[in-house]
Amino acid sequence: MANTERRSRTRRGILVALLLVLLVYIIGSTYARYSTQGVATATIQVAKWAVAITADDGTDVTDTTLPITFAVQSNTNVVPNKIAPAVTAVAEVELDLTGTEVAVDFDAVIDQSNIATLGASSDKLVFTVEVDGNTYTSGTSQTIPLENNAAFTAANGKKTVTLTLTWENDDENNVDDTTMGKAAPTLTIPVTLTAKQHIGA
Repeated sequence: MANTERRSRTRRGILVALLLVLLVYIIGSTYARYSTQGVATATIQVAKWAVAITADDGTDVTDTTLPITFAVQSNTNVVPNKIAPAVTAVAEVELDLTGTEVAVDFDAVIDQSNIATLGASSDKLVFTVEVDGNTYTSGTSQTIPLENNAAFTAANGKKTVTLTLTWENDDENNVDDTTMGKAAPTLTIPVTLTAKQHIGA
C-alpha cells in the first residue's frame, strides 16, 4: 500500500513538473524584447554622360560610321588634294563634353587594312591624334580630366580633335609605294573614335 501511494505521489509530482514546464513555455512565448523597425529609402544621383562627336561638316558621328574628309596639305610637288609619299592630310572633329560629369578617355584608331590589301606598306602611313595640344599615336588614349571637380561646360567641354595622316617617305619602301602609285586608288580609311569614362586608380 505504501508503495502504491509513493508511486502515486511520484506520478503527481512528475505531472505537476510537466505542467509547470508547459506553463513557463506558454507564458514565455507571449513576451518579447523591445524592438523597433524602420525602412529608409536612400537616394543617389547618377553622374551624367553627355558626349557627342561631330565631323567637320556638322554631322554627328556618335554611334555611327560616317566618312571623315581629310584635307591634303599643300605640296608644290604633288597635285592638290592627292596624297603621296612625304605628303600629310588633316581632318578635324569636335568632341563635345558639355554637361558630362566624369573624366573622359578619348581615342581614335585608324583601320589600315584597306591599304594593306593594295600591297602597300601600311606602317608608312603614320596616324596621330591631337587633343588640347597633346599629340599621341593611334590606339593610345588621351585622358581629359574634370576641371575643379565640376561638370564640363560649353567653355571647357568643346575640344577640337585634329587627326593627321602622313605618308612617310622611305627609300626602302619604294616598291610598295610605287605599287600604290600605279593603282592610284581612292582610299577609304575607317577611323573609329571612342570616348569612354576614365577610371582612375
